[in-house]
Amino acid sequence: MGKPYKKNGSWAIRVNWVDYSTLDKNGKPTYRQRTKQGFLTKTQAKKWERDTKYKLEHGLTSSASKVPSFADYFKTWAEIYRKPTVTDITWEKYETVQRLLDKSFGKIPITKITRTDYQKFINGYSANHAPSSVHRTKGYIYSALNSAVVDKIIPINFSVGTISKGNVTKKREVIYPSVAQVEKILNYTIKTRTPDDPTNYEIITAILTGMRFGEVEGLTWDKIDFKKHTFSIERAYDYKHDRTFKPLKNPWSKRTIRVDQMLLSYLKELKPKGYQLVFGISDTTALQPKAVTTKLRKIISTCGLNLGVFHFHSLRHCHVALLDHLGVDWYAISKRLGHKNLKTTLDTYAYLMEEKRKKNDDLIESRIDDFLH
Repeated sequence: MGKPYKKNGSWAIRVNWVDYSTLDKNGKPTYRQRTKQGFLTKTQAKKWERDTKYKLEHGLTSSASKVPSFADYFKTWAEIYRKPTVTDITWEKYETVQRLLDKSFGKIPITKITRTDYQKFINGYSANHAPSSVHRTKGYIYSALNSAVVDKIIPINFSVGTISKGNVTKKREVIYPSVAQVEKILNYTIKTRTPDDPTNYEIITAILTGMRFGEVEGLTWDKIDFKKHTFSIERAYDYKHDRTFKPLKNPWSKRTIRVDQMLLSYLKELKPKGYQLVFGISDTTALQPKAVTTKLRKIISTCGLNLGVFHFHSLRHCHVALLDHLGVDWYAISKRLGHKNLKTTLDTYAYLMEEKRKKNDDLIESRIDDFLH
């Protein structure tokens, strides 16, 4: 803090601050000084120094033409720190957030955004988006702002402590079927399968393996060991962009899983087609998600079930529910799904654990009651 001093019969004071609005060639802020005189008292001088220092360091008074906008900083950060490590589908979500920030804040420098500004923004976003979407968007922005603090472009992460819940009415409700209902879907899909249409075979495979859509579509014959009854899941199919193979979602997704003989016998029915892709509709082309989802929902409707906005990924949940029903250890389930660790699996399928807890509570009460009598 500057110290007032006498000059030409009045009080003067010098303010020192970090100018985040002007960056040097290395992207670092500039350290500046400003002096003002003519104060009648030391108290007035100190108050000016204190107020001015705050305004200058928070970009409230100085020009910030050299500072990136909120949206531009987010874009640059995401391209450097996120794009090299995420899938194309995930990257599209970062691009969506960048466009959202650009629409909401325009070219306002990131140094001019206040915590209140951000809270108003997230309030508006939460009103029209599901909680999961709000949570993901806030997470992306929080990480970017942490980086801006480390880069010394802004003094604090202004998203810290902001509140948002999202609109629960925007949440797409998926009703996960019971094991009996899963069996009904599976039996109908098996009964109505035809090699001329690989859709049923994809659905059967997802229910019996828990593979993701891209993993199912990327399955090739050389990755199936009919003797050892295994699938080697080493790549996925990029059905949205290049129509070719792409890396798996993450390093932990690469795995080899055991499959049953019945599934293998069904898949052999597709082999005479001669395509590289097990579920191919040409030498290099697989089905599109919309076609598979449409067929899946038609099957569910024909089975007389109401499962909300059920989609292909829901079949992964069906597989987990089936394994849990059969008494398979949760660690084994986690490895089969290609999760990073057991915690990821338990967090994802917490609703199943809660159902089991209630059943176990009833069992505990019953067993103790029997023991006491």
